[in-house]
Amino acid sequence: MNRRWWRRATLAAVAGTATVVTTSTWLDAGTGTAAAQGPLPLPTLSLPVPLPTVSLPPLPLPSVTLPPLTPPSPKPPTVRPTASPSAGPSTGHTPGPAPASPTAPPRAGGPAAPATAPPTIDPGSAPALIAADPGADLYPQPPADAAITPDARQVAALTDVERRIQYLHNILARTRDDLATVQRQPDPVLQLLTAWTGGPAPVGDPAPPLAVVDAADLLDTPTGRAAALSAAITSGQAELTGRQREETALRREIDRRAHAAAVTAAPAAPTTRVGGRRLGRPLAGRLTSEFGVRFDPYYHVWQRHPGIDLAAPIGTPIRAAADGRVTRAGWYGGYGNYICVDHGRVSGQRLSTCYGHQSRLLVSPGQRVRAGQVIGLVGSTGASTGPHLHFEVRLGGRAVDPLPWI
Repeated sequence: MNRRWWRRATLAAVAGTATVVTTSTWLDAGTGTAAAQGPLPLPTLSLPVPLPTVSLPPLPLPSVTLPPLTPPSPKPPTVRPTASPSAGPSTGHTPGPAPASPTAPPRAGGPAAPATAPPTIDPGSAPALIAADPGADLYPQPPADAAITPDARQVAALTDVERRIQYLHNILARTRDDLATVQRQPDPVLQLLTAWTGGPAPVGDPAPPLAVVDAADLLDTPTGRAAALSAAITSGQAELTGRQREETALRREIDRRAHAAAVTAAPAAPTTRVGGRRLGRPLAGRLTSEFGVRFDPYYHVWQRHPGIDLAAPIGTPIRAAADGRVTRAGWYGGYGNYICVDHGRVSGQRLSTCYGHQSRLLVSPGQRVRAGQVIGLVGSTGASTGPHLHFEVRLGGRAVDPLPWI
């Protein structure tokens, strides 16, 4: 009998394994009938089910803390003897003449600037100075009295908050620039993900092992640095918003207390009220910049603006805001030709007004002046982008918003 045999294989999945079972069948050539001869044992191939999954390690974002308010002292600034207007964001002023030298006397009719007058910082040095200390003042500030009364402590707190706001603005500007630079770089993390999920390895090469990348390695990539910088921006912006609310509350309370307090006359000068206010307007110019932190149009960095700017043509008379005694008259760094007048005391604090960027000074230190008296002429000296008057109101030597006072 001519019999042929056939082998038939079946695949059975049992308990998570795949088993191959083979049986043999004999076929009778004469009758065409098949007779099973029983299974033939073959090796069993077991495959793990399910296949392991590969997940990328999470990218931990570091907790970013902004550096303290007072970084290391900056290098000595580069100064120049004369400060000329620079191109930059307009403040509503028209270009003016080149300012006078800080070591030269003002035009005829005013006192000579003191030999120790601070120079004007060169605009090219400002970015390096702010990089070393984002809260640094590029304009000289008069000495401040000790804050020994509640009102004085509030004014001191306002100054500290404004310096912190300036610091945060400069830090955020620098961090945003860094983020923009990182985002323009190629992203190797994306290339790595593509390699992990890409096509088969070349024929004959063993499959490369799947290595787990350390979190530090991920952070040391454009993607990781961008994530860290974004976290820093979010944190800094949140603090900036809170500080700005704090500044608004302090300014409102300072204005309320100051207006409710009595004014004690300055030495040898009577107390003066002009138009129902404590102080008179020094000139009728247009307001072009308010009190507070701003992007400085001359230095191109964020700076505290401790006064207001009133645009007016060169030579416009500047009038004393109230009776008082001149305490400063001369060159004062970025303020150019600068005058300060003491008007007495408010709630135990010295009340003074200061006038910057003048073309000509008409009074001398120690001189008594009356409200409305012409003390100088509008100019564009110092760190100025055009002719205007920079006007300040100071309590205990610290600047407050002038607008509620005039």
